[in-house]
Amino acid sequence: MLEKRERAGLKGIIQKLIFFGEQNRPLKDLLLVYVFFCMILLIGISTVINLFIGIPSNIILFDMIVMGAFIIFYLLANFTKQYDVIRKVFVVATFAACTYLWCATQGSSGPSIFLLQALAVVIIFISSGKELYVSLVALFIMTILLYLLEFYYPELIQHYESDNQRLLDTLSMAVLLLLFEIPLLINARNVLFKERNEAVSFAEESSYFLAKMSHEIRTPMNAITGFAELLDDPDINPVDHQYFLKILNQNSRMLLNLLNNIINVSKLNSGQTMVYYSQCNANNILVHVSETLKTLNTKEEVSVVMLENTSEDSGLFQVDQNLIYQILINIGYNALKFTTKGSVMVSWYRKGDSIIFSVKDTGKGIPIEEQRGLFDKYKQVGGQAEVNQLNGAGLGLFICKSLTDLLKGNIWFVSEEGLGTEFFVELPVDQDTEKADS
Repeated sequence: MLEKRERAGLKGIIQKLIFFGEQNRPLKDLLLVYVFFCMILLIGISTVINLFIGIPSNIILFDMIVMGAFIIFYLLANFTKQYDVIRKVFVVATFAACTYLWCATQGSSGPSIFLLQALAVVIIFISSGKELYVSLVALFIMTILLYLLEFYYPELIQHYESDNQRLLDTLSMAVLLLLFEIPLLINARNVLFKERNEAVSFAEESSYFLAKMSHEIRTPMNAITGFAELLDDPDINPVDHQYFLKILNQNSRMLLNLLNNIINVSKLNSGQTMVYYSQCNANNILVHVSETLKTLNTKEEVSVVMLENTSEDSGLFQVDQNLIYQILINIGYNALKFTTKGSVMVSWYRKGDSIIFSVKDTGKGIPIEEQRGLFDKYKQVGGQAEVNQLNGAGLGLFICKSLTDLLKGNIWFVSEEGLGTEFFVELPVDQDTEKADS
C-alpha cells in the first residue's frame, strides 16, 4: 500500500512538472504539452550527442534554434488557451524543420525518415476531425516531395563526413524517438482503456439504476392510486377513510424520500451537491427527524422515540440543515424497515469539538458477513425475497456516507445480529467556511 502511495505521489510530481496552469484540459491538449516537453528533452540530448560525434555546426545551431522554439510552444501551451492556433503553428513549423533536416542530414539515408514517422504519430494524437486528415495528407505529400527532391536535385542533399557518423546519428535519433513514443502510446492506450471501461460501467449502472428505480417508484405509486380510488367511494365509513388517508400519506412520503434519493445520487455523481452551512440546534434537528419518521412508520408495534438532550448550549453547531436531515431520515427509514417490534430511537451527544447523532433500532441486526461494504452503492442486507418485500433501492446508506463526507464528518455503525443496530454520525461543531461545493 505504501509503495502504491509513493508511486502515485511520484506520478503527481511528474505531472505537475510537465503541466502548469489549467489541469482540466482535453486529452489532445495535454498530449500537445507532453509532446513539447519531450521534444525539448530529446533535442537537448540529441544536441549533446551531435557535439560528441562531431556533427556539423550548422545542424547543432539549428537544433538549438528548434529547442528554443519548442520552449516557447511549451510555455504558450501551458499558460494560454489558444491550443488550436499553437497546434497548427507547431505542425507547419515541424514540416519546415523536417524539410531542412532532410537536406542537411543525407535525406532518406539519414535520421530524417524517423522524424517523419514520429511526426505522423504525434499528429494522430494531438489532432482531430478535419485538421487531422489535412495534416496527414500534407505530411504524405511532403514526404513524396522530399524523395523527389533527393532524386532530381541530389546536389541539395548534404552528406555526413563518414558512414560511422551517419550511423551513430541515425541510431541515436531512432533510440530517442522510441523513448519518446513508447510512453506516449502506453499512456494514451491506458487513458482510452480507462475511458472505455468507465463508459461501459456507467452504461451498465445506468441500466440497473433505471430498472431498479422503475420498480421502487411503482410500488408506492400503485398504493397511492389504489387508495385514492378507494377514497372516491362516497359510502366509505369514517374509520376506513382515516386509515386510507394514513396509508396514502405514508406512501406519498415514501415516494418523496425515494425521489430525493434519486436526485441526491444524480447530484453526487455529477459533483453538483452544494453545502450551505448555518448555525443549528441539534435538538431542533432531531424533532424534525423524529416527526418525519413517525409519518413514515407503518408498523403499530414499532415506536419512534426521541431522546432530547437538555444541554441547550452544547447543541449549537454549524451544519447544512437539509443535508443532515437527509442523512438521519435515510438511516431512520432503514431502521424502520428492518424493525418489526420495539423502537427506533434518535438521540445526540457532544464529544469534544464534535456533535454525534445516534439512530438505534431493536431490529434483527446486520450479519457480520454482510457488514463489509454496507455503505456501497446498491448494497442491500438480506436475501432477494426479503429485499423485494422491504422495497429498498440500496441507495440510502451510500447517500448518507457521501453526504457525511461532504459535511467533513464520519459515519459508522455497531450491530449485533438479533439485537439491533446503532448508527452514528459525527460532525464538527465549527466549520471553516459557510459555503462549499462538493
